[in-house]
This record gives sequence, structure tokens and C-alpha cells, in this order.
Amino acid sequence: MAKRTTPWTDQVMNPCDVQEQLDAYMSMVQIKMNEYWHRCGFTHDDPPVIEVEYGKKYARVIYRDCNGPSRSVHTFINMINGDILKSGSWKAPQPNGVRGNIFEDDNGASRVNEYGAAYLK
Repeated sequence: MAKRTTPWTDQVMNPCDVQEQLDAYMSMVQIKMNEYWHRCGFTHDDPPVIEVEYGKKYARVIYRDCNGPSRSVHTFINMINGDILKSGSWKAPQPNGVRGNIFEDDNGASRVNEYGAAYLK
């Protein structure tokens, strides 16, 4: 099996490193969601909870209402290289480009908001 490298470096990716960065990314997204709810003054319920579901190639980052079954896709993360992808549907990312990377210094915080990835400029 060939070793995979990131498109932006020649480093071989370690799955444990990707998982560690994904955990940090999810924490950052949860903080953005909590700050948004506090800033807007929402008091009727707790902020949505950030969760992850794993597929063959992508991790689907979702936000779920605390007291209900409602779920929405926040972003997809490429589990090979850490690319952040905008959601195209519940099952797949948008095919038109990478929005950021979880290995950036800010874990991609500058490329996402509380509800998903930024649009391409």
C-alpha cells in the first residue's frame, strides 16, 4: 500500500495526528457555536452539540439540537490530509474545492463559522 502525503507538504500523514487535529477542530467549532448562542442571547435551549460520524474517506462533522433529533452537516473533513470541505448534501461534500485545513495554525477557524465552511471567494 502506498503511503499518502498531503498536497501541501511531502510529509506522510499519521492517522493519529489527523484524529488529534480533528478533535481540536471539533472543540473549536463547539466554542464558536457556544459564543454565537451567547452573543445572540438565546436562552430557550442549550446550544447545538458538535459531533462526528466517520465514513470511508471523510469525517462528517454535524451539529445536533440538544433536546431533539434535528441534525445538520457542518463540514466534511478529509481523513487522509485534513482538508475542510463544505457540505454539498448530507452524504457528500461540495465538489468545488477545499475551504481550509485542520493542520493550519488556527485549526481552520478562519475558514468556518458556527454553521459551516466559508464560501469560496
